[in-house]
Amino acid sequence: MTGLSQRAARFDIPTMRWLFSIALVTALTSCGHAQSDAVFRFSGVIEGFYGPPWSHDDRLDMLRFMGSVGLGSYYYAPKDDPYHRTRWREPYPPDRLERLSALVATATDHRVEFVFAISPGGSMVYGDSADRRLLYRKLDQLSAIGVRHFALFVDDVLYRLAHDQDRRQYADLAEAHASLIIAVRDYLDASGATLSVTPTTYTGAWGDRTYLERLGSLVPRDVPFFWTGVDVASPTITAEQAASWRRLMARPPLVWDNYPVNDFARWRPFLGPLRGRTPDLPFETMGILSNPMTEAHASMIPLATLAEYVRDPRGYDPDRALRRALADLYGPSADLLEPFVRIYGDYPWDTNLFEPLFIPGTPIDRAAVETGLTELRQALARLDAAAGATPGMVPLVAELSPFVTRTAERLAEIERDPAYEIHDGMLRYRDERDRVEAPSMGSPPTIDGQTADWPRSAWRPTHGPARDGRTPRVALGTHGDMLYIAVDVPGTPDTETGDRIGERDHVALILQHEPGRRRTSLEPDDLLLLLAPTTGTDHTEWVGSLGVHGFMAKFLADNRNLTWSEFLLTSLGQPDATDGGDAVSIRRAVAKTRDGYVVEIAIPVADVPAVRLSLTVTRSGTDGRISNSLSRRNYPANPATYAELILASRQ
Repeated sequence: MTGLSQRAARFDIPTMRWLFSIALVTALTSCGHAQSDAVFRFSGVIEGFYGPPWSHDDRLDMLRFMGSVGLGSYYYAPKDDPYHRTRWREPYPPDRLERLSALVATATDHRVEFVFAISPGGSMVYGDSADRRLLYRKLDQLSAIGVRHFALFVDDVLYRLAHDQDRRQYADLAEAHASLIIAVRDYLDASGATLSVTPTTYTGAWGDRTYLERLGSLVPRDVPFFWTGVDVASPTITAEQAASWRRLMARPPLVWDNYPVNDFARWRPFLGPLRGRTPDLPFETMGILSNPMTEAHASMIPLATLAEYVRDPRGYDPDRALRRALADLYGPSADLLEPFVRIYGDYPWDTNLFEPLFIPGTPIDRAAVETGLTELRQALARLDAAAGATPGMVPLVAELSPFVTRTAERLAEIERDPAYEIHDGMLRYRDERDRVEAPSMGSPPTIDGQTADWPRSAWRPTHGPARDGRTPRVALGTHGDMLYIAVDVPGTPDTETGDRIGERDHVALILQHEPGRRRTSLEPDDLLLLLAPTTGTDHTEWVGSLGVHGFMAKFLADNRNLTWSEFLLTSLGQPDATDGGDAVSIRRAVAKTRDGYVVEIAIPVADVPAVRLSLTVTRSGTDGRISNSLSRRNYPANPATYAELILASRQ
């Protein structure tokens, strides 16, 4: 698992395991009881973000920094290290293993416990003995370079058993994961190594709590589980919330704190101090570890405030901790960072000055944005001049500069974009450019995958790239209380990319009934349909609503190229069985044609003059995946970018 707290010296493995057991027993027996000394047993950093991993030099600098501020555990878990995740079965090549060995040695020198995490859940057959032997071989390879603490991550994987062997062998996912966790724990136990786990349900925002409750009942309580709080990125994490999670999974959680991670908002850093973590949190948790930014040196600013919170949760003052962190890291040059800390000192749940540039839908205050950019440019010039005389400033400036450049480029793109207009000093998206009429139809088409009964005038091309000179086309119409939609997709569909609907060619449709509300994120009552050109499997369509809110709603709204993966669908919602003769049923049909496929849909619509519609056609080919949409600028989870469908008077 993790190492001891920042105050712990290094011990041999039997002593470490004895101390670990004492810590766990203390946590299990003291929860809910007053203590005079609120101290986290474990604290540190998880390099667990998506996107470009840190460089080797970044990691060395981070380990030295962690030792200096007393953060005692470093988890090596970069999502985009292929040997951690997608190629987990393969041993590390010699050059990569040599770098990992150097990290272990540096961690040891600075009293930081190095924890190697492996994430096999995306492809592993949990009950397969050959896969388990490969996993053990990988752990042995890391043990040989001195790793004594391991983590098994089964986060961000499907909530169903994906392989026939596992479905035959286990009652459910929890049983499969419990079997694997216990086997890995027993294997590591023989050498005195420790194990911690990130389960598939790791947040209070979504996921299968029955899975977590069952997993907690099956796995020994000395194996800690990670938890991110009430959301993936949580504004507050309290002892009361942690106690609820402790009861659910039968052990005090290890807090995986998704601050200051910015892999979901690559247009900005997070430089503010840690906030919203209560002084009594140590009483109900095993520890707290931070998932940092892809910018290692910029991460050190908020991480230094985490270290101060860990040292004294009751006496922690965020603003004072930030001032001290800046002074300790950058000395007299700390004041030069003021514009960056002020502009980027807010949090994922806040609205940043530059956010409207990157999440379409909110008017952009051009003067305020230009003023902010000017301040940052001037600060960069001063920082660059001072960098040579200030230790650590050179890599920090190299990390901060691209944010300023990208923001300036984005503002220039929008000012050139005819989809935006300036009005009263505000840049506003001209959503009338994506206003489409759905005409009244004399008689409704039959929903059978055939398009002969659609009038020629109903068809319109989609926006986006052509393949072989052709793009999909869409037909729209109304009759009675129903909206009718047909999509004609040219070209032979790709059905060889797996049986998961988000991975093959498909049509995705999202309907939002409140055109007057210019919101920029999905809500649970928005309707989502995914239809694929293949029949005969359990995953050829998805019809229902998603329980999207909080962090996930904001994160998805910022994602221009979102794919509705099966993981997102099963995590955030469940399909709604709407077939049958019910008056509010949704009817749909998918049929292959001689050269492509057709989707037809009939959806009941409220008595409103307009709705907002996202319609995306995803096609695969030798040159990769391309998407076409009904609107010119389509972010699939951001209603502000949808086409506005004007509904004709209905008969």
